[in-house]
Amino acid sequence: MPGLFYGLAGFLAVFGLWAIFRDWMRWRDVFHPTMFCVPQCLFLYTWLPIYGATSDEFEFVSRAGYWDELAKFQLVANVMCVALILGIWRGGRHARKASAPILQQNPNAILAVGVAFGSLGALTWLIGIINVGGFAAAYGHAYGGGWDDSGYVREAAQFGFVATPLIILSRRHGGMQPRHWILVLIFLTPLLLQGLLGARRGPTFLALVCLAGSYILVFRPRIPFVVAAIGAASVGVLLLWLVANRDAIYLGSEEKLDGSVSTMLENWSGNEYLFSSAIVRYVEATDDTFGGRRIFAHMSARIVPHSLWPTKYADVVSELGLNIDLTRGAGIPVDRIATITGWDIAVGAAPSFVGDFCLEFGYFAPLAIFAVGFLYGRLWKRSRSDPRVQPAYVLLAALSIYLLTQTIEAWMFRALLFGLPALIILRIVARQTPTRAPYRLRQSA
Repeated sequence: MPGLFYGLAGFLAVFGLWAIFRDWMRWRDVFHPTMFCVPQCLFLYTWLPIYGATSDEFEFVSRAGYWDELAKFQLVANVMCVALILGIWRGGRHARKASAPILQQNPNAILAVGVAFGSLGALTWLIGIINVGGFAAAYGHAYGGGWDDSGYVREAAQFGFVATPLIILSRRHGGMQPRHWILVLIFLTPLLLQGLLGARRGPTFLALVCLAGSYILVFRPRIPFVVAAIGAASVGVLLLWLVANRDAIYLGSEEKLDGSVSTMLENWSGNEYLFSSAIVRYVEATDDTFGGRRIFAHMSARIVPHSLWPTKYADVVSELGLNIDLTRGAGIPVDRIATITGWDIAVGAAPSFVGDFCLEFGYFAPLAIFAVGFLYGRLWKRSRSDPRVQPAYVLLAALSIYLLTQTIEAWMFRALLFGLPALIILRIVARQTPTRAPYRLRQSA
């Protein structure tokens, strides 16, 4: 059934491109959720499978369970992607087309909070670098970086991700001065170094999208669609290039940085599309889904520091009656999946959202991803009239790479760790600022 598979993949490509065109023509907003979610969906569930099926048909199709299973999974992927887009549209209904929000609040207080977050992030990053013996030791080998036994310390090193939108928001009326750009650069340095020298897609994407998104949402410059498309494509190519050359990127490296992006795409055992399809085949064969318990177990155990509860993951899993290992692959039962598919999934591979949502919620997966799309659409809508929501929305926009290409847990933990503090602090600052009209909308033609 090659024709059915290609037809389904083609339908998703056409629908996705039409969704992008529709929302651009309607809103002219490069940070509408459709603009950054749909391209990732199209890469994962249109480009990857078509490339795989045409570059090495036997290897790709046999791993996917041959054409019947491949077409069946492509249908599932189409339903999930369309549900995400519909959720975005539903959440963003009735947004104001031309509104420039004005929030009367203390910009110095917001700047101070941003500097505090950025300083904490820089400090914890330095602690991780010192722990491994210094900068050269940290980035003198492939996939390098600092380390600390505390997961909170490791994650806090990325607090520049919270500081950047706060600093830019504080300059809404005065404009960004050189000293403010210097602060942003300093606070984003841990993310940029971890992303570029450590060859990691996540931190690189977070830093670039956080910076661009914050500036665009706050100052709303007019950006032509062609410029936005070229910028987005360039970021995508950079991320793929980092992965393709990961083994050659480190301080003192004499290796050639000539790794081909196609080589990375042909890593079949770590291919997100094939991993996702393997999960769906496993769920169909065993009807073994978690109903949210795996995510609950992971999130509830992760809150408590490992030093205080060394056996937390095993204990929580046992209490909930789950037969999984949360310390390996986010609890995805890769060994049991391999018995269904007949091939082993690479260590460290990510399933992308279709497989992960199907494993967690089964037949209710489209409703779950619809709800996530609704969340993005609603926050985008509110960010157009309430500046207090803008930092949280920017953070979630950047974190979309974890949601769509990795796992629910990778997205949710960071969303809570980074997004909630920004949202809560901005609300507190706004409350403490005396004003007769907290929100006033300036209508423009």
